[in-house]
Order: sequence, then structure tokens, then C-alpha cells
Amino acid sequence: MPEHTPAPTPSRAIYGFCLFLLFKTLFILYVLWAFIPTHILDGIGLTYLPDKYFALFLPVLVLVAVTFFAFLVYPSMSLAIMPDVDDVATITDHYAIVRCQYQFPDRQRCSRKIDRPYGDSWAVKPFCSQHSIRVTTAKDLRSNVRISNYCDCLEEDQCLLRKEPGHLAKLRAKSTVPAVADLNLADVSRVLYRKRSRR
Repeated sequence: MPEHTPAPTPSRAIYGFCLFLLFKTLFILYVLWAFIPTHILDGIGLTYLPDKYFALFLPVLVLVAVTFFAFLVYPSMSLAIMPDVDDVATITDHYAIVRCQYQFPDRQRCSRKIDRPYGDSWAVKPFCSQHSIRVTTAKDLRSNVRISNYCDCLEEDQCLLRKEPGHLAKLRAKSTVPAVADLNLADVSRVLYRKRSRR
């Protein structure tokens, strides 16, 4: 079964060209009917044409209808489908990205995305689902609470953060491995070649 697509096809090109010629011909006939006096048209035998009054009435009617729709009907339809002014959808949608404001013991922040940050109210959730459970035990949810015994360990008795609270700061102070894009390919090849040649 062929897929429906708005792309141009030969048959659509033919239909479009025929419609173009049809409306161009109708417009020329309309202008001739509007400007040629009635007695000349009667002399040709065209006595069944509408009154010349419609030559002005129909375009004015179309313009009034378009103006009425553009300035009254269309804005009214837009206002009817718009959410209420106190609805949270007026300030956000499900594509909004709000980051978690949780602060780790070494003052680093969690930057996970908060799922449904507004929920059904205007109040934004300050923490992601992982940290909101921890923060609810604290006294003040609105301040950036720093919980000293937080860890992501599955077994809390093996948590290094509880045994040695400063281990995160030590890990982050170490020099990191550079990204692959930052390495010089010639140096990497030279090191690999030396290791292979020693074998």
C-alpha cells in the first residue's frame, strides 16, 4: 500500500496546473462580466447573467466574512482552547527541564533532571526523586539542605562517605583522564608502538 505523503507527484502537478488555468479563466470572465455594459451582453445573447449588483456584493461579502473570522471567530477559538490563567500549563509543559538542587557534602550539586517538576501545582519540586526522599527527613525543604550522611550505596554499612566523609572531595581533586578528543593521536600511537615493540 503506498504511503500518503504531501510530496509533489506528476498527477498533483497536472491537477494543480488545471486548477490554475480554471481559476484564471473564471477571473477573466468575472472581470469581463463586471465591466462590459449590460446592453452589449444582451446584444450578444447573454441575457441570463446575474445582475451587476453581485459583481460588488460578492467580493465585499467575502472580505467581510474573512475580517469577521480573522478578528472575532479565530481569536475566540484560540481563547476557548487556551488553559486558564491559573493553570500550571501556562508557564511550563512536559518538555521543561528543571535540575535537582540537592547539595552533596563536598558542596557539589546533583544536576539530575526532575521528572514532572511542577506536577499539578505552581510550586516547583526542588529535588529529583532520589534526593527528595532524603530531604523530606530534614526540617526545611525550601533551603538547600546539606545532609552529611547521604550516600548512593545499596549497602549502607559499606558506604565510604559515612566511614570517611571527605573521600568525595579527594576523588574530585584527583586529575581526571582527558577525553579521547583531547588526546594527541600521534602520542597515543607512539606509546602503543613502544609497548608492542618491547614485547
